[in-house]
Amino acid sequence: MHIRDLDEPTHEELVRRAEAAGMSLRSYVIDVLRRHASLPSLDTWLDEVCAAPPLPSDGLDSVTLVAQGRRDSDVA
Repeated sequence: MHIRDLDEPTHEELVRRAEAAGMSLRSYVIDVLRRHASLPSLDTWLDEVCAAPPLPSDGLDSVTLVAQGRRDSDVA
């Protein structure tokens, strides 16, 4: 596989990651591209998030939860 204008640091990193995964560079890049293509686009994902109903907010607020967590970590 030949990709034009790929800078050397990016190529070297891809080679390192492929080796770490026990894959050829070609197989690794194909796997990365397949995984990327299987994800929704950012616009699609944002549309889905905006269309979802809001989560219930009947629990403690984040400020209270953080304060409780800090108190709990000081006890130990």
